[in-house]
Amino acid sequence: MTTNQLQKIDNFVKKATQKLDSQHGYGHLIRVKKNALQIVDILKINSKIDPNLLQAACFLHDIHFIKYKPSLKNWLTEGKLLRQVLPSIVKQFNLNESDRYILSEAVYNHTFSFPTKRLNQKYSLYAQIVQDADTLDFLSEIRILDLKKNKNKFKFYRFLSLFSGLAKYGRKRIKNHLNLPEIIDYLNED
Repeated sequence: MTTNQLQKIDNFVKKATQKLDSQHGYGHLIRVKKNALQIVDILKINSKIDPNLLQAACFLHDIHFIKYKPSLKNWLTEGKLLRQVLPSIVKQFNLNESDRYILSEAVYNHTFSFPTKRLNQKYSLYAQIVQDADTLDFLSEIRILDLKKNKNKFKFYRFLSLFSGLAKYGRKRIKNHLNLPEIIDYLNED
């Protein structure tokens, strides 16, 4: 993926997510992108991935929220919703077939590592990294504080806020919810 294509995706996502709540807005996407790039650096796998393609997958992993509001049903069917929304969005960036496939696989399979431990170990390294980067943000202090701040925006957030204490549990056992658990030892050194 070219830098120009990545910049177009970044610009599209920045504009498309302006009206989204902060749980799935641009700030979340930036944190997931930073987590993903940090994972690549920690594991020293820069030569195995295209950093532009990885960043694009991070930017697009929650793109269905521009069309669908947060709800339990939408969380349970997130992969299906992404399959409905992503292809028409990706088409405008003129990606080659290989990049489209890798990006789509990573986006469609980024869910359910926490609390279900449904990991992406049979999928590409991109899918594993995006899922892990999103999980790290999902369990972060900033995301939990943000959930509490936004809990009255959607019934689903009110419901989730009842379980926000599980994030502390999840952080203690985070290795069980990551495809690449070896990164935690390095992250804990920071």
